[in-house]
Amino acid sequence: MELTIGTVIADLRRKKGMTQEQLAEAVGVSAPAVSKWETNSSCPDVTLLAPIARALGTDVNGLLSFHPAMTKEELQAFIFQNQQLAITDGKAALGKMEELVHQYPNDPELWFQLASMAMALPPLGGLTGEDAAAANAFAVRGLEYARAYGERRLWPTATYLLASIRLEAGELDEAEALLDSLPVMSHLSQILYVALYKKRGDVEKARLTARSQLMMAGQMVLSSLSILSSTEYADTPEEAERACEAYEGVVKALGYPHAIGEIVRVNRALETGEMDAAAEQFLQLAKNLAGDFAPTPMCFSSIGHEEYGAYRRNLGRILRNCMKTDPQFAPLREMPQFAEALEILNNME
Repeated sequence: MELTIGTVIADLRRKKGMTQEQLAEAVGVSAPAVSKWETNSSCPDVTLLAPIARALGTDVNGLLSFHPAMTKEELQAFIFQNQQLAITDGKAALGKMEELVHQYPNDPELWFQLASMAMALPPLGGLTGEDAAAANAFAVRGLEYARAYGERRLWPTATYLLASIRLEAGELDEAEALLDSLPVMSHLSQILYVALYKKRGDVEKARLTARSQLMMAGQMVLSSLSILSSTEYADTPEEAERACEAYEGVVKALGYPHAIGEIVRVNRALETGEMDAAAEQFLQLAKNLAGDFAPTPMCFSSIGHEEYGAYRRNLGRILRNCMKTDPQFAPLREMPQFAEALEILNNME
């Protein structure tokens, strides 16, 4: 117990309009004893904490200045600082996250936010092997806690993210069970929110909700088009080409960096064995990502150049780390264009 409990006692006593003598009488001690607490010369005996709290109209947590959860502002500040640390030292960032959940072990919102961050640590911080496995294990713990104890709004997203981890790990039955547990019509209720806000005349909420839904729907469309751009899944080479063109069009329309659209071209060239074309496309991808400074509609129209630049740099780091570790890029690593692309991404820092 910290001696600053005396400051809390003094503040609460004054707010209640009590004298030291009145508080002393209420809890069965002398007035000098209360004075010593309030000057931080001594602490109350632990058996007196509950009586003191009752007399001052609080509980023991309030008396001890104990908060079971971080404030929204504290959490946002930690996430920002830890993201910056993850860029240079992903393992240290994971250590900070472990320390924080040790301090706040019963905060589902904290677990959820940090689990989401842990999922991004391997590509963002370049974690591999045991370090990547530790980040993944942290994410699973956090998402399971958020599903079990968090607010209802956390459950669908936590379930979806947990299913994606199980899928990546090859735990297909577990992933399917999680996906089956999601409410089938949840996305339809989200559509009605925009109509609700429009009828209320709340333009800001309608706009922000529509933009958020557009980003989520855009991710679903891009994921599907990415699959269909492969001749393995498309019915014909022509269909795969149309999927590529559609992917690039959606990326442009939603305002994502052009490099996101170009990655499907790299994958197509690798799939067909056109290594020179893949290497050239990859180099162009890196150049465009480094030079694409202006945010464009629709998904990024509300953010500034600095935020958009940070988004692109993070994307560059993830791409750079994938270039070094992802087996699909192995055929390109001995080509000069690959080295040049890697240098461009390194210089984005």
